[in-house]
Amino acid sequence: MGVSLAWVGIKSATAAAVQSKLGLAETGERGDYYDFPIAGLILPNDWYLLTAKRCDHPVRSDHVLSELSIGTTVVACSIEEHVMFVRASAWSNGREVWSMQHDGNDAAVMDLAVQGSPPESFNALRERCVAQQAADGGKDNVDYVFEIPLELAKSIVGFKHDEITSEIDSESFWALRQGTTGLLTAARKPWWKIW
Repeated sequence: MGVSLAWVGIKSATAAAVQSKLGLAETGERGDYYDFPIAGLILPNDWYLLTAKRCDHPVRSDHVLSELSIGTTVVACSIEEHVMFVRASAWSNGREVWSMQHDGNDAAVMDLAVQGSPPESFNALRERCVAQQAADGGKDNVDYVFEIPLELAKSIVGFKHDEITSEIDSESFWALRQGTTGLLTAARKPWWKIW
């Protein structure tokens, strides 16, 4: 069984400020990020990390990312391992700076759509993963191109959903609950509801 997850890193943001903007509150429970529908953690490198089950969680919507990035930088990932789909993007001051998407299920394994201007480290990362994919030739059934957006996002924020690092205590995530106000409430409203 694969992971379906959305995560967002907000640079130099306090947990209270992000939670207030989104309409979230801590429940008092702590654990691994995947123990809760939505969780948060202050990372040691000055990023606040939010994780949410389901790759299409509203925390990953363009409207929410645009609002969260005003005055700072935001990096976001959507991961659906069941179909080898991943999307990563960076936002700054309300605008998307770059994005990349890999869909290893419906498209060729080498599929990687890139928009905007990713960091310089992207080119070397892409070359390495594409070379690994070509060398594998499908014999190990590994999707190395899937790793490109994840590795790039990790190089910026310091988090990768399927890695354990000494900098992040996996049992230190705070469980969050959604209230009735905030950006997430507006993002969840069906398009046909005008009230």
